[in-house]
Amino acid sequence: MKKLIIMVSLSSFIFSGISFNKSSVFGGLDDEVSVGHTTGVDFAMNDQMSIGYDTGLGMLVKASGPAGVTIRLGYDGSDDTSTFGVGYNWWTGGDAIKTSIGTSVDYSSAGSGTDETTVRVNLSWGF
Repeated sequence: MKKLIIMVSLSSFIFSGISFNKSSVFGGLDDEVSVGHTTGVDFAMNDQMSIGYDTGLGMLVKASGPAGVTIRLGYDGSDDTSTFGVGYNWWTGGDAIKTSIGTSVDYSSAGSGTDETTVRVNLSWGF
């Protein structure tokens, strides 16, 4: 039974839609603005949800929300930071390789008064 569960889980990743993204991240919006870049990969679990990894946010789960908004929940184990955010793709195109450009706003906190709000401009492409 354990092998069957592992095989079903792996096959859901193998046959899922895969997308890659590159983001420009604007942080430190309270005082001194910083600009950085991150990359990531997402595996579509179904039409409404994906799971993936982002070099800035760690593990990230994205779910479709109302009016085309994407709800983003993340966790980075290296510094115990949790993230909550929303995103919106304002341009989508392509047939074989689907491409999108969007913006997301993320709030991250590691507790005890350490928090940060970032704005990202995302370029995504996938299958």
